[in-house]
Amino acid sequence: MVSMRSLRSLLWLSIFNGYIPMRNNPLWVVSSFLSPFSFFFLILIIGRHDAINYALIGGLVLSMASSTFGLLGDIVWYRSSLKLQEMFLASPTPYWAYVLGLALSAYIWGSPSIAGFILLLYIFGLLKDILAFVFIVALTAALWITVSFMVFLISTYIRTERLVWPLASILGLGLSVFPPVYYPVTMLPESLRILGIIPPTASASLLLQAYSGVISIDPIYIYIAIANLTAQTILCISAYALRLRSVVS
Repeated sequence: MVSMRSLRSLLWLSIFNGYIPMRNNPLWVVSSFLSPFSFFFLILIIGRHDAINYALIGGLVLSMASSTFGLLGDIVWYRSSLKLQEMFLASPTPYWAYVLGLALSAYIWGSPSIAGFILLLYIFGLLKDILAFVFIVALTAALWITVSFMVFLISTYIRTERLVWPLASILGLGLSVFPPVYYPVTMLPESLRILGIIPPTASASLLLQAYSGVISIDPIYIYIAIANLTAQTILCISAYALRLRSVVS
Protein backbone atom coordinates (compact mmCIF):
# COMPACT_ATOMS: atom_id res chain seq x y z
CA MET A 1 0.00 0.00 0.00
CA VAL A 2 1.26 3.46 -0.90
CA SER A 3 1.94 5.50 2.24
CA MET A 4 1.82 9.27 2.62
CA ARG A 5 5.45 9.15 3.73
CA SER A 6 6.47 7.59 0.42
CA LEU A 7 4.48 10.15 -1.56
CA ARG A 8 6.02 13.01 0.43
CA SER A 9 9.51 11.64 -0.21
CA LEU A 10 8.73 11.37 -3.92
CA LEU A 11 7.36 14.91 -4.07
CA TRP A 12 10.17 16.53 -2.10
CA LEU A 13 12.87 14.80 -4.14
CA SER A 14 11.26 15.97 -7.38
CA ILE A 15 11.10 19.53 -6.04
CA PHE A 16 14.68 19.34 -4.75
CA ASN A 17 16.08 18.15 -8.07
CA GLY A 18 13.64 19.89 -10.42
CA TYR A 19 11.99 23.06 -9.17
CA ILE A 20 14.62 24.44 -6.77
CA PRO A 21 17.49 24.49 -9.33
CA MET A 22 15.17 26.24 -11.80
CA ARG A 23 14.17 28.82 -9.20
CA ASN A 24 17.74 29.46 -8.05
CA ASN A 25 19.16 29.79 -11.55
CA PRO A 26 16.56 30.69 -14.22
CA LEU A 27 19.30 30.71 -16.86
CA TRP A 28 19.14 26.92 -16.81
CA VAL A 29 15.54 27.19 -17.98
CA VAL A 30 16.57 29.48 -20.84
CA SER A 31 19.42 27.14 -21.74
CA SER A 32 17.16 24.07 -21.86
CA PHE A 33 14.73 25.91 -24.15
CA LEU A 34 17.34 27.28 -26.57
CA SER A 35 18.53 23.92 -27.90
CA PRO A 36 15.15 22.69 -29.27
CA PHE A 37 14.05 26.22 -30.18
CA SER A 38 17.19 26.85 -32.26
CA PHE A 39 16.22 24.20 -34.83
CA PHE A 40 12.73 25.68 -35.14
CA PHE A 41 14.12 29.22 -35.43
CA LEU A 42 16.58 28.18 -38.14
CA ILE A 43 13.85 26.58 -40.25
CA LEU A 44 11.58 29.60 -39.69
CA ILE A 45 14.28 32.04 -40.85
CA ILE A 46 15.30 29.95 -43.85
CA GLY A 47 11.70 30.09 -44.99
CA ARG A 48 10.85 26.42 -45.20
CA HIS A 49 7.26 26.96 -44.10
CA ASP A 50 6.30 23.44 -45.11
CA ALA A 51 8.78 22.15 -42.51
CA ILE A 52 7.72 24.42 -39.63
CA ASN A 53 5.15 21.94 -38.34
CA TYR A 54 7.77 19.21 -38.16
CA ALA A 55 10.16 21.58 -36.39
CA LEU A 56 7.54 22.43 -33.77
CA ILE A 57 6.73 18.79 -33.07
CA GLY A 58 10.42 17.90 -33.06
CA GLY A 59 11.13 20.70 -30.60
CA LEU A 60 8.44 19.43 -28.26
CA VAL A 61 9.89 15.90 -28.35
CA LEU A 62 13.47 17.15 -27.93
CA SER A 63 12.41 19.26 -24.94
CA MET A 64 11.14 16.18 -23.12
CA ALA A 65 13.97 13.89 -24.22
CA SER A 66 16.87 16.23 -23.44
CA SER A 67 15.63 17.05 -19.93
CA THR A 68 15.18 13.35 -19.18
CA PHE A 69 18.53 12.28 -20.60
CA GLY A 70 20.08 15.10 -18.55
CA LEU A 71 18.88 13.17 -15.51
CA LEU A 72 21.66 10.66 -16.15
CA GLY A 73 24.26 12.94 -14.58
CA ASP A 74 22.15 13.51 -11.47
CA ILE A 75 21.57 9.79 -10.96
CA VAL A 76 25.26 8.92 -11.15
CA TRP A 77 26.28 11.90 -9.00
CA TYR A 78 23.75 11.12 -6.28
CA ARG A 79 24.82 7.47 -6.30
CA SER A 80 28.60 7.92 -6.48
CA SER A 81 29.30 11.18 -4.64
CA LEU A 82 26.36 11.80 -2.32
CA LYS A 83 25.48 8.13 -1.69
CA LEU A 84 21.82 9.13 -1.85
CA GLN A 85 20.81 5.89 -3.51
CA GLU A 86 22.35 3.86 -0.68
CA MET A 87 20.51 5.99 1.87
CA PHE A 88 17.17 5.26 0.22
CA LEU A 89 17.94 1.56 -0.04
CA ALA A 90 18.76 1.47 3.68
CA SER A 91 15.77 3.59 4.75
CA PRO A 92 12.14 2.52 5.33
CA THR A 93 11.12 4.65 2.34
CA PRO A 94 10.57 2.37 -0.68
CA TYR A 95 13.12 2.66 -3.45
CA TRP A 96 10.43 3.37 -6.04
CA ALA A 97 9.86 6.76 -4.35
CA TYR A 98 13.51 7.63 -5.07
CA VAL A 99 13.26 6.49 -8.70
CA LEU A 100 9.95 8.22 -9.45
CA GLY A 101 11.00 11.35 -7.54
CA LEU A 102 14.08 11.79 -9.71
CA ALA A 103 12.11 10.94 -12.85
CA LEU A 104 9.43 13.50 -11.98
CA SER A 105 12.12 16.14 -11.47
CA ALA A 106 13.09 15.68 -15.13
CA TYR A 107 9.48 16.37 -16.18
CA ILE A 108 9.43 19.47 -13.98
CA TRP A 109 12.74 20.57 -15.48
CA GLY A 110 11.46 20.19 -19.02
CA SER A 111 8.00 21.67 -18.36
CA PRO A 112 8.85 25.32 -19.23
CA SER A 113 10.25 24.29 -22.61
CA ILE A 114 7.32 21.93 -23.21
CA ALA A 115 4.87 24.71 -22.30
CA GLY A 116 6.66 27.06 -24.72
CA PHE A 117 6.30 24.63 -27.60
CA ILE A 118 2.68 23.88 -26.73
CA LEU A 119 2.06 27.63 -27.00
CA LEU A 120 3.82 27.70 -30.39
CA LEU A 121 1.74 24.73 -31.54
CA TYR A 122 -1.37 26.72 -30.65
CA ILE A 123 -0.12 29.86 -32.41
CA PHE A 124 0.65 27.93 -35.60
CA GLY A 125 -2.69 26.12 -35.56
CA LEU A 126 -1.56 22.59 -34.68
CA LEU A 127 -3.21 22.67 -31.26
CA LYS A 128 -6.87 23.15 -32.10
CA ASP A 129 -8.85 21.96 -29.07
CA ILE A 130 -8.61 20.67 -25.52
CA LEU A 131 -8.52 17.06 -26.76
CA ALA A 132 -5.35 17.80 -28.72
CA PHE A 133 -3.83 19.36 -25.60
CA VAL A 134 -4.67 16.26 -23.54
CA PHE A 135 -3.17 14.03 -26.23
CA ILE A 136 0.08 16.02 -26.28
CA VAL A 137 0.42 15.97 -22.49
CA ALA A 138 -0.31 12.24 -22.38
CA LEU A 139 2.21 11.50 -25.12
CA THR A 140 4.97 13.57 -23.51
CA ALA A 141 4.23 11.73 -20.25
CA ALA A 142 4.54 8.37 -22.04
CA LEU A 143 7.84 9.46 -23.59
CA TRP A 144 9.02 10.69 -20.19
CA ILE A 145 8.31 7.33 -18.56
CA THR A 146 10.02 5.37 -21.34
CA VAL A 147 13.16 7.51 -21.48
CA SER A 148 13.37 7.83 -17.68
CA PHE A 149 13.67 4.10 -17.12
CA MET A 150 16.02 3.83 -20.09
CA VAL A 151 18.23 6.41 -18.37
CA PHE A 152 18.04 4.59 -15.03
CA LEU A 153 19.03 1.36 -16.79
CA ILE A 154 22.00 3.02 -18.52
CA SER A 155 23.12 4.59 -15.23
CA THR A 156 23.65 1.15 -13.65
CA TYR A 157 26.47 0.51 -16.13
CA ILE A 158 28.28 3.79 -15.44
CA ARG A 159 30.88 3.81 -12.69
CA THR A 160 32.50 7.22 -13.16
CA GLU A 161 31.05 10.69 -13.49
CA ARG A 162 33.66 11.73 -16.04
CA LEU A 163 31.75 10.51 -19.08
CA VAL A 164 28.21 11.16 -17.87
CA TRP A 165 27.54 14.70 -19.05
CA PRO A 166 28.81 14.30 -22.64
CA LEU A 167 26.98 10.96 -22.85
CA ALA A 168 23.73 12.62 -21.76
CA SER A 169 24.11 15.28 -24.47
CA ILE A 170 24.95 12.68 -27.11
CA LEU A 171 21.91 10.57 -26.21
CA GLY A 172 19.56 13.56 -26.03
CA LEU A 173 20.58 15.06 -29.36
CA GLY A 174 21.46 11.80 -31.09
CA LEU A 175 18.04 10.25 -30.46
CA SER A 176 16.15 13.46 -31.25
CA VAL A 177 17.89 14.83 -34.35
CA PHE A 178 19.14 11.92 -36.48
CA PRO A 179 16.00 9.72 -36.26
CA PRO A 180 12.78 11.03 -37.88
CA VAL A 181 11.87 13.47 -35.13
CA TYR A 182 12.37 16.80 -36.90
CA TYR A 183 11.39 15.35 -40.24
CA PRO A 184 8.71 12.86 -41.41
CA VAL A 185 9.50 9.16 -41.46
CA THR A 186 8.13 9.11 -45.02
CA MET A 187 11.42 10.69 -46.14
CA LEU A 188 13.11 7.38 -45.38
CA PRO A 189 12.97 4.46 -47.82
CA GLU A 190 10.05 2.21 -47.00
CA SER A 191 12.42 -0.61 -46.06
CA LEU A 192 13.96 1.58 -43.32
CA ARG A 193 10.84 3.17 -41.85
CA ILE A 194 10.23 0.59 -39.14
CA LEU A 195 13.91 0.79 -38.19
CA GLY A 196 13.63 4.59 -38.13
CA ILE A 197 10.85 4.67 -35.54
CA ILE A 198 12.56 2.30 -33.09
CA PRO A 199 13.91 5.19 -30.95
CA PRO A 200 11.12 6.22 -28.55
CA THR A 201 11.58 9.84 -29.61
CA ALA A 202 10.84 8.92 -33.23
CA SER A 203 7.73 6.95 -32.26
CA ALA A 204 6.43 9.86 -30.18
CA SER A 205 7.13 12.31 -33.01
CA LEU A 206 5.32 10.10 -35.53
CA LEU A 207 2.24 9.87 -33.29
CA LEU A 208 2.19 13.66 -32.86
CA GLN A 209 2.62 14.24 -36.59
CA ALA A 210 -0.17 11.79 -37.44
CA TYR A 211 -2.56 13.19 -34.83
CA SER A 212 -1.88 16.78 -35.94
CA GLY A 213 -2.54 15.88 -39.56
CA VAL A 214 0.85 17.03 -40.86
CA ILE A 215 1.68 13.56 -42.18
CA SER A 216 -0.31 10.95 -44.07
CA ILE A 217 0.99 7.43 -43.49
CA ASP A 218 -0.17 3.82 -43.41
CA PRO A 219 -1.90 3.19 -40.03
CA ILE A 220 0.33 0.15 -39.49
CA TYR A 221 3.21 2.50 -38.63
CA ILE A 222 1.05 4.22 -36.02
CA TYR A 223 0.24 0.88 -34.41
CA ILE A 224 3.92 -0.06 -34.49
CA ALA A 225 4.85 3.25 -32.83
CA ILE A 226 2.33 2.68 -30.02
CA ALA A 227 3.50 -0.91 -29.53
CA ASN A 228 7.12 0.21 -29.61
CA LEU A 229 6.67 2.81 -26.86
CA THR A 230 4.75 0.34 -24.72
CA ALA A 231 7.24 -2.49 -25.22
CA GLN A 232 10.28 -0.30 -24.54
CA THR A 233 8.72 1.00 -21.33
CA ILE A 234 8.00 -2.51 -20.06
CA LEU A 235 11.43 -3.81 -21.10
CA CYS A 236 13.32 -0.89 -19.53
CA ILE A 237 11.41 -1.16 -16.24
CA SER A 238 11.94 -4.92 -16.09
CA ALA A 239 15.60 -4.75 -17.09
CA TYR A 240 16.29 -1.96 -14.60
CA ALA A 241 14.64 -3.90 -11.77
CA LEU A 242 16.70 -7.01 -12.56
CA ARG A 243 19.89 -5.01 -13.00
CA LEU A 244 19.36 -3.13 -9.72
CA ARG A 245 18.77 -6.39 -7.88
CA SER A 246 22.01 -7.87 -9.21
CA VAL A 247 24.02 -4.71 -8.45
CA VAL A 248 22.66 -4.33 -4.90
CA SER A 249 23.06 -8.00 -4.05
